[in-house]
This record gives sequence, structure tokens and C-alpha cells, in this order.
Amino acid sequence: MPVTMNGTYDGVLDVNHDNPVVLGDAQAAGIIAVIHKATEGASWQDPLYERRRYEASALGLLWGAYHFSSGRPPESQVDNFLKTIQWGVDQVSDAATLLALDYETSTSGPDMSVEDACTFVSLVNQRTGRWPLVYGSNLIAHADAVADPACPLSNCPLWYANYNDQPQSVPKRVWKSWSLWQYSDGRNGPGPTLSGFDRSCVMGTQAALQQAWPALA
Repeated sequence: MPVTMNGTYDGVLDVNHDNPVVLGDAQAAGIIAVIHKATEGASWQDPLYERRRYEASALGLLWGAYHFSSGRPPESQVDNFLKTIQWGVDQVSDAATLLALDYETSTSGPDMSVEDACTFVSLVNQRTGRWPLVYGSNLIAHADAVADPACPLSNCPLWYANYNDQPQSVPKRVWKSWSLWQYSDGRNGPGPTLSGFDRSCVMGTQAALQQAWPALA
């Protein structure tokens, strides 16, 4: 079951096609929300995204989609992301889906620049009416140090990765606090864990998570 840990509620799992997760088993272990990789860069789509979205819906799990950043033009990356999650096709689905930018070291060339991250989140906001969560650790710290004060990243809730008993060195210039804290990758970090899977907490309670989803603040 999920637990309250340092005033947080543990019940969020993030996965991609490389993770052999059985969502029913994750739910039995206390997961109530899943954030799944949808896209990477300007052209790649996760082949399991749609199937797992259907499975999650059947189980009554909260659902989210994330885009893994790259150095490709941010306009093309936003197009890829929103097309893949079929934004605008079903208003009910749109309203229930959390959106996130995974701002990490690229696996396919140069990293996304801070300026392009600002453009990415601005375009997502323009096209969806919502600011996406921004996930990361090392590039988050870099962005926090160099971002122009006018950069809209500060409008985005922070999903902070730090595998400790409590978040350490949370960036304070752009982000004043975190909305999601990824405390474990299934190997590193405190318990409870799911072996091989990233697990995150929200500040507060299960009811607070359910009420705030999908626009965590």
C-alpha cells in the first residue's frame, strides 16, 4: 500500500516501453497514478503508450504522458508529443491526462537547451491551456542557474528526481518547491520500492493527489 512519508503520499509510477510492468500488480502495490513515456525528440513514439493507457483506464488509474527531451527543434517535439497522445481528439481524455516534459540528458544527440525548454513549455501551454510538469535533476539544476527571469519554466510544476529520504538541494531560483518527488528508481532511494521502477510522491494525501490531478501545482 502507498504510505505517507515525510508529509507526502506515495502512489505515482512512471514507466516506458522498456519497463515490463503489469499495471494490475502495480495497483495492488499501491500505485494509483501512472505517467508513461509517449515520445522522444521530434519523431520517436513509445510503442506501448496507447495500449497501457487503455489498460490504466480499465483499472481506474490516473494517467499522465511525458515527452523525453532532445536537441531537435522544440516546435517539432511538441508536434510529436501532442499528436502521439492524440490531444484534441477526446476532450474527456485530454482533461484527465497529466502532461510532463522529461528534461534530461539526451540519448539521441545534443541536450535540449534552456531556451528550447522554455519554448517547449510555452507551446504546450498555448496548444493545451496547461503548463506541463518539468521533470529532472541535473538539467533542472542547470536551468535553474541560467534561465532568464522571463523564462516560463517557473509556471511549470517541478517533478524533482532525488533518491534520498527527502529531496535535497531543490532548485530555488526558478522553482520555489516541488510538486512531485521521484524518490526511488527501484534500486536507489528509500522504501517502499517496486524493483526496477521509478516511484514518486506528492506533497499531502491520496485525496490531494486525486483532486489536483492532472494539473499539479
